[in-house]
Amino acid sequence: MNIKNLFGRKIKEYRKKRNLTQAQLAELVNVDDKHISCIESGKNFPSADLIERLATSLNIEPKDLFEFYYLQEVADLKSDLILMLDKLNQEELSLAHKYVRTFLLK
Repeated sequence: MNIKNLFGRKIKEYRKKRNLTQAQLAELVNVDDKHISCIESGKNFPSADLIERLATSLNIEPKDLFEFYYLQEVADLKSDLILMLDKLNQEELSLAHKYVRTFLLK
């Protein structure tokens, strides 16, 4: 999945959390609602200025719109975890194992 699609999914996620329609968000950031639709669908990518207005309107930090890790495909998440685990020392790996095990025991 490319950055435009991931970014669009984040906008949509935050918009829905705030119970806003595309038209309402568009009005808040002073753009056409079709532009919001194109951003959410990954067809368009907003300017830096619009990213700032979107974040302000959604009451978040602009950086929050770029946290995509949990939107990745399962295979990508697993590969990423393996790469991270390979960088841990014995103590850190034991702690990571403990945390993962708590999810499995629920």
